[in-house]
Amino acid sequence: MAADMNKLRKQIDKIDAQILKLYEERMDVVTEIGKYKIENNLPVYDASREDAKLEEVFASVSNKKYADGAAQLLITLMQTSREMQEDMAGLSDDDYDDFNWDGEPVEISL
Repeated sequence: MAADMNKLRKQIDKIDAQILKLYEERMDVVTEIGKYKIENNLPVYDASREDAKLEEVFASVSNKKYADGAAQLLITLMQTSREMQEDMAGLSDDDYDDFNWDGEPVEISL
């Protein structure tokens, strides 16, 4: 039984490494988008884009029991991306309160 658990945990470790690599790749692209937004005087927050991305999650997740978790993951990624772009633009929380999220889980209903 313990050997099975170790094998499963190694699978998780491998998947986590892939997720972290993709996260870094995503944040590199977020940086380029942030530069573009700054150069073109565009706002960091694009509500319609984020809403569309969340709808995409719900439509594309193959196992619907994972939809809420997948949406929460995307919300966290988008929040982190916005914060990075706000830092790049020199905006503080007081200057730019585009998304009032306090770190608590977001309730999403299907």
